Amino acid sequence: MADAAFSGDGKYYAALTHDGRLRVWDTETNVLKQEYTPDLHLTSPPSCLQWINITRSVSPQKGVRRKSVSEQETQVIVLGTTSGKILLYSIVQGKVETILTDQKSSEIHNNKVKCLDWHRKYGLYSCTSDNVVHEWDLQSASVRHKYNINVDNKSKQTSGVSAIKIIPHNEKSSSKYIIAASWQLRIWRFQEGHASLVKNLGHNAAPRALLVLASSGNTCWLIEGSQNERLLSFWDVTVTEEAPLMNGDQPTPNKRQRKKSIGSAPLVPTPTYNFVLEDAPRIIDVNVEKDESGSKIQLSAATRSGVVHFYSHLLNGSSTKPIKPSVTVQVTTADATPLPLQCCKLTTTGDMLLGYMNSTALMFERVTPDMNTKTQVLIRGDKKESKKKVKQTNEVNKVRSDQKNDEVTYVEPMGGVTRKRTTPGGQVEVSMEARLANLALDVKSRGRSAVNQNYTKLLMQGLHSKDKGIILTVLQNDDATVAARTVSGLPADYVPLLLDQLADMATRKTSQCAAVCTWLGATLRTHAALLLAAPPARLTQLLAILTHRRSHLCQLLNLKGRLELACAQRGPDTHLEAEPVLQYDDTSSEEEMEAEQYESDESAHSWDGADSGGGASESGDSD
Repeated sequence: MADAAFSGDGKYYAALTHDGRLRVWDTETNVLKQEYTPDLHLTSPPSCLQWINITRSVSPQKGVRRKSVSEQETQVIVLGTTSGKILLYSIVQGKVETILTDQKSSEIHNNKVKCLDWHRKYGLYSCTSDNVVHEWDLQSASVRHKYNINVDNKSKQTSGVSAIKIIPHNEKSSSKYIIAASWQLRIWRFQEGHASLVKNLGHNAAPRALLVLASSGNTCWLIEGSQNERLLSFWDVTVTEEAPLMNGDQPTPNKRQRKKSIGSAPLVPTPTYNFVLEDAPRIIDVNVEKDESGSKIQLSAATRSGVVHFYSHLLNGSSTKPIKPSVTVQVTTADATPLPLQCCKLTTTGDMLLGYMNSTALMFERVTPDMNTKTQVLIRGDKKESKKKVKQTNEVNKVRSDQKNDEVTYVEPMGGVTRKRTTPGGQVEVSMEARLANLALDVKSRGRSAVNQNYTKLLMQGLHSKDKGIILTVLQNDDATVAARTVSGLPADYVPLLLDQLADMATRKTSQCAAVCTWLGATLRTHAALLLAAPPARLTQLLAILTHRRSHLCQLLNLKGRLELACAQRGPDTHLEAEPVLQYDDTSSEEEMEAEQYESDESAHSWDGADSGGGASESGDSD
């Protein structure tokens, strides 16, 4: 039995809260009409409720016309408690009128009332946690009959009855038929304190079942659902005189029937229809109408996800395929904020009475399902306004928290002109005074803080991208001041990456190793606390490399000293000032031409002297 339900005429909606209070709303005015807290709400809070109608006998006065029966009926809410007591709460008087208890037995005070059901013809029935059904006499406020339902199941968690439903019938017998939902759906026949099993539907409806009956003429249907499943099963539970008993009372079959039963497989009951849901149901309602085409069922179900499914199906045969909802109703606000639907009820006019939460209030509305669409969205409630900025002032530094972002002032890194961030599409305007001041700046007087910041950003970029060129550009600068300022602005995440690069450079050339010592010293002085807290693996590696290189320093110094001493003992080189043995001068072509002409003149003179002497001798000889 659900802990919330509509009244028979749909005028009121009652619900039990978690702290044991009863709340009743008027669905026509959306007003919380009554709120009642029982005296036993702490020791034995209400566990279930049921709407009933009680006929009160009014003594007629003299000269006054006798009232009809309908005018004497009042709506009462029956509350079942965890101690076994049943409270009758009157809506008209706003209080508990009667408390039903079993005076003959004290065990009922220790058993929780788990479910209730009422029928105008058969009265009020309740079921306790020990699976005992009590039939109450409301006139005398006593128990008329008790029926023990034997539910045998190995699993103790699902062995209890979670819901009961009275099946109306038109038979002449005085028996009552009850549907009990436990680990299986079963139909029981009650008669004079004796309970017998009529039919076992075989469907598991534990631990929390929802049962709704719909009747049309002599036919009765059951809509069964569980708050842990996404299916609603449709069963035909019409009571007939030939209903077989399954509690050992059926007649003994003959030999031929026994052979057929042995050879054939047992017949497992299956529901006529299955209705599929988006989520597990919270509350369901059903209505059956007859027209020329036949019987038509209308079913509404409110799910835990906050939507309502509406089904309209013609009862014609059976179907194993799950039936999808005809319309799904949702309620949202104008800014698409969902308003969860809590309950639903079908009215006699074909509309649905919906209840949804709007902020902290429960609102009710009658809606006609739109069969032309699969999803019907209702826009209700007010749109949430954007939160206004509240001016908050810090008492320490008197800073407003609602300052606009477009008023932030920026300063150029190299001492440039200050500017403001402009709005999109705006123009940047710099005053003439600022421009002249910028022209008069002395470049030499600028500090080097911006340069160090650029070195820090360049080193971070190189360590992040593992670019050797960028890293060597920064780390080969063997300046202690630059190294200290650069490392001081380096984030803690980049210090391990810097140590790895320094360890790699320490194994290379001596010039790089000297720069490594400078940067390593600046890192140790700046990030000493971080290096003490970190694992010493990187520092141990650097220490081993530098120790190994220092071990060869004495040998290198000895070799250098010996080379210098040997060079000093050799003295000055005397052969450098000696004259060359052979010297060759390469002359130009003009000097060669003059030398050749000079030699030709001398040869001509020599040939002329020879000719004159020869001629004399010849003449002498001749003489």
